[in-house]
Amino acid sequence: MNMTVDDLKRFYKVKTLEEVGKRVGKSKGSISLWNANGIPPEQQAIIQIRTNNKLKADLSTLTIEEA
Repeated sequence: MNMTVDDLKRFYKVKTLEEVGKRVGKSKGSISLWNANGIPPEQQAIIQIRTNNKLKADLSTLTIEEA
């Protein structure tokens, strides 16, 4: 299941895209794009770590580059 902006709103107990942005360190515009197009897998992974796995990332499309 994909993490959604609505999941972030519920988790952070906020109502607006601007408030979500403040919580995750992104602009309102970025959150608006996430709302329309989905949260990028890399960002989902970061959010999963920051929320101590309370929100789960869909890592099936995440690509990891080797050094």
